Amino acid sequence: MEVLNIIVLTLSGLALFYASYTRLINPTKAIFLQTYLAKSENEPENDADLVNEVRGIGAVMLLGGIMILLGALFPDFRLTSFVVAIVLLFGVILGRLISFGVDGRPSQDIVRAAMIEMILGGLNIICLVNLF
Repeated sequence: MEVLNIIVLTLSGLALFYASYTRLINPTKAIFLQTYLAKSENEPENDADLVNEVRGIGAVMLLGGIMILLGALFPDFRLTSFVVAIVLLFGVILGRLISFGVDGRPSQDIVRAAMIEMILGGLNIICLVNLF
């Protein structure tokens, strides 16, 4: 079970780290923003509010990913890491599900990301339960 915990935390941390790193460093490369930019009138260079929001959330997710990865390295930090992973992943999933219902079906890339987040979130719950 120890190996599974390390694998789940590593995958969860890397997924959040990757997704947030692109949002923080280069917000215009984020998948959701690519859809926004497909409309010619939308230019993030002219929208400091939009880019600021993207970077702000990116930083939160990046720090969460780092906290999750710390649990893969330090056994005493695993409980905290699983809780952070579950809160972040299911927070994003909840927001996506609300958006699916209110805004309609997004691109296939977003649906795929939601599926990965659900799987990782579920695996984190299983690992958290098995800690006790």
